[in-house]
Amino acid sequence: MIVPKYALVENERRFVVAPARSPRLDAATAVLLDDLYIDGGRLRLRSNTAPDGGVILKLVKKYAGATPASRPMTNLYLDSDEFGVLARLPGCRVRKRRHRMPSGFVVDVFEGPLTGLILTEIEADFATVEAAATPDWVAAEVTADPHYDGGSLSRWTSADLAAHRARYG
Repeated sequence: MIVPKYALVENERRFVVAPARSPRLDAATAVLLDDLYIDGGRLRLRSNTAPDGGVILKLVKKYAGATPASRPMTNLYLDSDEFGVLARLPGCRVRKRRHRMPSGFVVDVFEGPLTGLILTEIEADFATVEAAATPDWVAAEVTADPHYDGGSLSRWTSADLAAHRARYG
């Protein structure tokens, strides 16, 4: 895999959480992620709000990778004025609350049009990600399913969400 200058390789695996087996989550410790997937490319504008109110604003570019589990990405951290300019660009939004688990996984509970969708992922070095034991609250791995990438999720219709619920509960 060719890694573009200034990019780092992100290694991750994604899974659907079985709602009936979802782990206990504390809303008070969740990070709020507001994403704008900008039309016409592979750019994501993210606002990351911590439970203490701290905010990180960034523009992310994810490149195609050798596998769905490993791909280069670049982050550019922004101030609020820069973020405001980019936030006016056309695109699709996703809002979720991210919970960190002791196992190294994170659990994303989606809001808005994706309410009811719960995904989990693990991100680490390649060997750790590949060797990670699947938690018992997982229904299925969707790492290789492009339908579950953030950009794709931002464009889900009510029919997509209904099909997901029919398949995974």
